Amino acid sequence: MERKSNIELLRIVAMLFVVLLHANYFSLGRVDITDIIINPIPAFFKAYLEQLCIVCVNVFVLISGWFGIRPTLKGGLSLLFQVFFFHILIILVLLAIGESIPASGFYRLFYEDSPYWFVIAYLILYAVSPILNAFIETVNVRTYLSVLVLFFLLEFAFGWMSNVAGAVYNEGYSAISFMGLYLLARYLYKYPTKIITFSIPQNIMLYFLFSLLPILLFFLTKREFNYMAYTSPFVISASVFFFMAFNKMKFSNKVINYLACSSFAIYLVHLHPLVKDHFICLMRSAFEKLGGMYILFAVSFAIILGLICMILDKVRIFVWKQILKSDIIHRLHLQIENLYSKIGF
Repeated sequence: MERKSNIELLRIVAMLFVVLLHANYFSLGRVDITDIIINPIPAFFKAYLEQLCIVCVNVFVLISGWFGIRPTLKGGLSLLFQVFFFHILIILVLLAIGESIPASGFYRLFYEDSPYWFVIAYLILYAVSPILNAFIETVNVRTYLSVLVLFFLLEFAFGWMSNVAGAVYNEGYSAISFMGLYLLARYLYKYPTKIITFSIPQNIMLYFLFSLLPILLFFLTKREFNYMAYTSPFVISASVFFFMAFNKMKFSNKVINYLACSSFAIYLVHLHPLVKDHFICLMRSAFEKLGGMYILFAVSFAIILGLICMILDKVRIFVWKQILKSDIIHRLHLQIENLYSKIGF
């Protein structure tokens, strides 16, 4: 499938939003009631910036849902290879600069509260996407809409307003939340609604509006309403309108297409378990020294980091292509098929 530069640009922007998101609350701490009372204006802009950037994760899943996932063994292994490629690269760089690495740092990537939670959630979505696709292709529009409405009502009740253990929405940090977003995006693609007809300015305006509303409610009522959860109806609405704004754009750019396929590397580098603490320290130090100019530093840092990571990822792509040429993946696929046939699948 030919890459659409508007969506590829969206991937890059969303990944830069991930860095800005982590340069804000993740590094500097959340805005609380005390901040609102003592420094309301800086607190407002800090909270609003976080809200504008929080759409990033949902946007990535919406992109997958809009175009649909067609899972393959090669695709799943490619994602895992990218994760471990940067894991090894980061370890080598840290050792080269004399960094002390604990024994667990060599193998510990996925664990409770791991910053790589997105990888696991997306792999689960990737694995179950054939089931979701089968549902999408066979169900009638009325049943599809009913399932969507019920899903998000339950998510808002048990994954946003409260966190019930059995619901496992986990404020959107979960595969089940990704499944809902996937179904939502496929629905919008298959059954265009009035949202699809909104212009780019209208979508941008609605994105800013739905990002603003929870912050206004927070500041006026002094109640958070769990406004930073990925399962928040405000966040989901803002994510949809942000996605649709880019989806309306029509242009082609080879440089954007070339870089965007490597944008996930930005996430893998700055949130690597051995890197994230260094990232947080850098952001806090910059904030203490720069004050109000910190936002310019954060944006510049995100762009420079993004370019470096995307260029480095081209090495990973080259190595992966060499692995594919060696037919390792094909032989592995045959072994898995043989295993399935032996156990009766």
